[in-house]
Amino acid sequence: MRKCYLLFVVVLTVVILPYSASAQFLPGISEITAYGGVTVNGTNETTAGGALAVNVTPRMGIEGEVGVIFAKEEIINLNADLVLNFGSGTSLIVPYVLGGAGFLNNGGTDIALNAGAGLKLFIEPNIALRADFRAFLTSQDGNVHDLERFYGGISLLF
Repeated sequence: MRKCYLLFVVVLTVVILPYSASAQFLPGISEITAYGGVTVNGTNETTAGGALAVNVTPRMGIEGEVGVIFAKEEIINLNADLVLNFGSGTSLIVPYVLGGAGFLNNGGTDIALNAGAGLKLFIEPNIALRADFRAFLTSQDGNVHDLERFYGGISLLF
């Protein structure tokens, strides 16, 4: 299963990268994203949340995120990520990779590391549709657990 996710990220990067000679980012531009999707951890659970990012340079941003996994017991996810955008300028498709750390709270608080990839499809200069894949590693009771999340969302740049 992990090989499928890795293959997905590699194919996404190889296919989309040539089309992303430039992106629609300027330093200091902020993004707010609302998303919904599915978290895979043995069962498929619905997830939703939001993120706020500040693009420090045309290619690099810092993003904070709050999400909820609607499992039998709701799980709250808080994390901060470094986002690397491929390109600068005016292209419609912007692939990115990201990674960071945060917390999962499901009765107890667990540290969660995450890494992922995605793309932004600009439908207006300040509005983008966003698709994202993330893999999370958490430590719970001394055991390492993993889960994956796929989401779709909309980003507003201001």
